[in-house]
Amino acid sequence: MARVRHRVGIVGDIGAIYKTLHEPAGLDGWWSTKSDGTPAAGQTLTLQFAELAVLSFRIAALEDRRRVSLRCVSGPGPWLDSSLEFVLRQDADQVWVELVHENEAATEDDFLYFSTKWPCYLLSLRDLIENGQGRPYPRDVKIHYGD
Repeated sequence: MARVRHRVGIVGDIGAIYKTLHEPAGLDGWWSTKSDGTPAAGQTLTLQFAELAVLSFRIAALEDRRRVSLRCVSGPGPWLDSSLEFVLRQDADQVWVELVHENEAATEDDFLYFSTKWPCYLLSLRDLIENGQGRPYPRDVKIHYGD
């Protein structure tokens, strides 16, 4: 089993952050090139990353302003069957966004990309909320040739 866990503090409205984690317009502001789907538990979101990849996630659970759980039902390599869980916690000065990404069938080597790339995307989320401009794919921070 492979697992990565990250946390970032964001100064912003917890409701806006929550929506940005599972609504297509929000996802396109910090992560994907174009996404589509119904942002409700049990529904599927399809995220396109230009010509690089298409990922589909079933929304496993939503807890308003607290948690977004996604399960990858279609995608390449170690994405398939991965689970993503975003947990939000309001603090006095910021909202903590914690991400756990895991896949029972993947190895630690399979997740080397994710362990480096997720901080880039979480900082993109922070920039979107705090400054109004994220860095979704393909404007994201590149970590290797072909990324």
